[in-house]
Amino acid sequence: MIAVRVSRRVRRIGYGIAFGAGIALAPIAAGAASADTGPVADAPSSSAAQRVKPVVVPKPAVQPVAAKSVTKAVAANPVAKPVAGKALAAKPAAKPAARKPVAAQRGGSTDRGSVVVIGASVSSGKEVSASQAYPSRVAALSGHPVRVSSRVGAGYADGSIARLTRAANLPAQNPSLVVLQAGTNDVGAPPALVAGQVRQVVSTVRQQAPGAKIAVVTVFPSIHRGAAARTTDAAIIGAARSVDPSVVVISPLSEGWTYRSAEDGHPGSAAHERIAERVSGLV
Repeated sequence: MIAVRVSRRVRRIGYGIAFGAGIALAPIAAGAASADTGPVADAPSSSAAQRVKPVVVPKPAVQPVAAKSVTKAVAANPVAKPVAGKALAAKPAAKPAARKPVAAQRGGSTDRGSVVVIGASVSSGKEVSASQAYPSRVAALSGHPVRVSSRVGAGYADGSIARLTRAANLPAQNPSLVVLQAGTNDVGAPPALVAGQVRQVVSTVRQQAPGAKIAVVTVFPSIHRGAAARTTDAAIIGAARSVDPSVVVISPLSEGWTYRSAEDGHPGSAAHERIAERVSGLV
């Protein structure tokens, strides 16, 4: 019995020792486990940090690239401006083309030559409005620029038409048509004197504007009629055609025009319209 009790105590002591040893070893194992897992946890964190760094490094590398592209875009704007400047620079080149008709009025060449009117009061538009005067009507009907060199009271006999012809500066005008309107103020002057002046004027026009047509507008019956008027009219026509047979004659007197006129005999709007239609048909 004693032996049995002793063996039971021994067993109990053994179990106690074993149990105590287990308890004592458990913290050690736990510490070892925690010590082993520590490096494992640190390794991923360090490798993760290493993996993050390469990601951060390319980002600065990308930013310079973006900056370069922005710089190119900014540089592209100045490049576009010169292009726009070229387009603007082309406009002055178009302006000379637009000014050609103006240059033609001053003597430059153009497809539509100017009309030069040299004359007396009828060409000045006396007793009618500026828009009703035949030079303005010719410009409207023909589309050609019309330049006028005129003076009230001008005629062939006193040399005033010759002076107005020089003042017209025909070489600079390069006209396609020259109209000489005079004669009414010459009625009563010596026919030979009138004829001599007509020849001089027509010769000057032909020399200074060799390519131009010439038209003469002679005596108006509303101011003068009768033998003296017909003599002067005939002298003008004959002298002009002796210099240039192609001269076009517009003679209200010999053609028997009828029209309304002012109290002083100057032709009215209807006569100006008729002259304009005849003259416009020559250009």
